[in-house]
Amino acid sequence: MDAGQWLVNNRYRMEAVHYKRNHLDVVTNIDQQNEARITERIKAAFPDHQIISEESQFGHTNYSSLDEDYYCWIVDPLDGTVNYVHDFTYYCVSIGVAKKGKLVAGVVYDPNRKELFSAVQGKGAYLNGKRIRVSERSIKQSVGHTGYTAADWSTDSPLRFEFSKCYARLRNIKIAGSAGLDLAYTACGRIDAFWQRSLSPWDIAAGILLVSEAGGRITDFSGQAFDLQQGNIVATNQVIHEKITELLMGGTRDA
Repeated sequence: MDAGQWLVNNRYRMEAVHYKRNHLDVVTNIDQQNEARITERIKAAFPDHQIISEESQFGHTNYSSLDEDYYCWIVDPLDGTVNYVHDFTYYCVSIGVAKKGKLVAGVVYDPNRKELFSAVQGKGAYLNGKRIRVSERSIKQSVGHTGYTAADWSTDSPLRFEFSKCYARLRNIKIAGSAGLDLAYTACGRIDAFWQRSLSPWDIAAGILLVSEAGGRITDFSGQAFDLQQGNIVATNQVIHEKITELLMGGTRDA
């Protein structure tokens, strides 16, 4: 929680916005400084554990660590950087822990709402210490979150067709800008589904365990077992999962 509150306290100390791959993929000095704070604490407490982190200055991005016989921390020091830059308060700190490729613990902290989502494998998911469950809403009652950028929105983009098909069946779809919070909101039943392509492990590691432990379902777009290193994710309340994946794959089943 300290890492999240640090983000809020230092919001107006942001010095610069840098671009990684392109103008849509941004990083700030705050991302980097918070990553350093988090990873230093992990190393101090667990010197033998591995760390995978988004900015990779203090951890690394070698995904093979996820499959090894030791604990691997998967850290996103600021999930929702664009929102943070624009002072839109939908961002979080997301930290997952894996062993032998299996997620064993995860936390997502929303510092603006003081909400700590947490899960341990086999022990359920919680929001500020209270047990949470996914919703039971049907597809016509459901709200979904996803993530696209302007670059994805070309006339012939398959993402555009995915959005259109789902929008016609769900109550609403939003692009909120933080996969960690999108998954946490799916876990606690505020929304009913989240899907997105090409995500990195740090974007979703903690949230995956939250949804799973809250009774939800997670697969890839085709409905097959989800691979953390592959990054195409569909997470739902289970009730609507097959209908969502069919829509995403181009199906036309009535809902």
